[in-house]
Amino acid sequence: MMDTFKHRWHQLPISRQLLVLVNAILFGFVVSFLLVDYRLRMDRHLNEKQIALTEEAKTIYESLLVAEAHGGEAIQNLVDNVCARMNTDDSPGHHIAADWRGLPYQAISHGHASDEMLSAMRSASESIDTETKANGSLVVGVFTGPAGTVYISEKRSAVVGATRRSLLIQMFAVLLLGAIAAFVVSAVLRQLIAKPIQGFVSALKSVASGDLSVIARTRSCRELSYLADQINAMTEALDHAQRDHRVHMEKARQIQQNLRPKVNGLVGIDVAELFAPADDVGGDYYDVISLSDGRYLLCVADVSGHGVPAAMAATLLKAFVSEAAKKSSSPAEILTDVNQRYCEYVMMGHFATMTLLVVDPNRRNLTYANAGHEFPFLQIGSETPVRLTVGNLILGVEDDTHYDEEIISIGDSARLVIVSDGVTEAFDPSEEQYGTDRIEHLMRKVPTSTARELVQEFEKSLDAFRKGRKAFDDTTLLVAQLR
Repeated sequence: MMDTFKHRWHQLPISRQLLVLVNAILFGFVVSFLLVDYRLRMDRHLNEKQIALTEEAKTIYESLLVAEAHGGEAIQNLVDNVCARMNTDDSPGHHIAADWRGLPYQAISHGHASDEMLSAMRSASESIDTETKANGSLVVGVFTGPAGTVYISEKRSAVVGATRRSLLIQMFAVLLLGAIAAFVVSAVLRQLIAKPIQGFVSALKSVASGDLSVIARTRSCRELSYLADQINAMTEALDHAQRDHRVHMEKARQIQQNLRPKVNGLVGIDVAELFAPADDVGGDYYDVISLSDGRYLLCVADVSGHGVPAAMAATLLKAFVSEAAKKSSSPAEILTDVNQRYCEYVMMGHFATMTLLVVDPNRRNLTYANAGHEFPFLQIGSETPVRLTVGNLILGVEDDTHYDEEIISIGDSARLVIVSDGVTEAFDPSEEQYGTDRIEHLMRKVPTSTARELVQEFEKSLDAFRKGRKAFDDTTLLVAQLR
């Protein structure tokens, strides 16, 4: 329960925390002050009432000295008359009693007279501590002289009620002043602390979203001004780092673009490509290498992930393929060699897929091997496209893997479409995949065209399918047509 409360408390904005804390402290202080003040002032009023009653008892005592000359009836009349007047005008519950010359007298005009009342008043007179006299149901004033003792009492509830009304008015005024003070303090704290911190939070959110032009400002206090300066210094450093990063990534992109093969002017084959990295640089790699006797080695590979690490691994693959192609023109042998070197130089976990096809325009055949890559699409003439399904394990798993290859006759006209999974696994906003059926359908739909025209049709199809959704993986598509 406490942990939940702490969690919810820490989720509150600082302005609300300050409002609650400051007002709670002020409220506690005001309530404590009012309670103590109420107690002290109530005791003071009761003691003042007791002193007034004692003075009244002294006055009555002197009056009784005069009245006793006229007998006991005169004493009784005096007590009754004074008590009746006090009950009517100023002191409800007022009662007078006396032990005079050994005889008891009580005011009977208001009906309060009783042996119990007189006993209670006598008991109060025996207490030396005046505070104790005011603690019972009566507030009693006592005066004792040679002729006797005069007792005057009032109901404590009547005294307390009259005092409480005045105190409640004063308490309301203090609470109102406390509320005003809390409002003023809260407004000052919000202006001095909460508002600047909210500005810092807004600035940091802008920085987190990529806006490094924001500047934090405050004139609140030295500490918050220092914090604003540090935020601005951090933002400036991030801006410099981001500019350096953009420069470096642009250079890396240019290097990767320069590594792309030249596909124009090839004899006997028409090649075009679509290459769109998801980041500045990508982990997809494609190549077109001229071999002996007019043959061409077509290669498409996909390193796991994307970005700089994948691009570095793809660059290594290009070097490995180029070197292996100098020693052999067999796709299976090239893949076996590349896999051995890839396992040797690339860190574990950075797997890659690759498909290799050797196209011979003169003998009208192709030889292919595959290391876990998307199966290429082959369309001979106007026939239905088929998949080249011979394949083995992906690169980077086992260094002793040996790959198989297959030779296919392609006749007078044929075209190949080789893609990475960034094409087949492209998603639209409703999470539907582009898949392989759309590729085959487009190849049938565009039976005669150049390689570049077919690539453009694929590009339009992918853009229309994605409906503006950003690609999450590198997109590579290679089209080769035998002329």
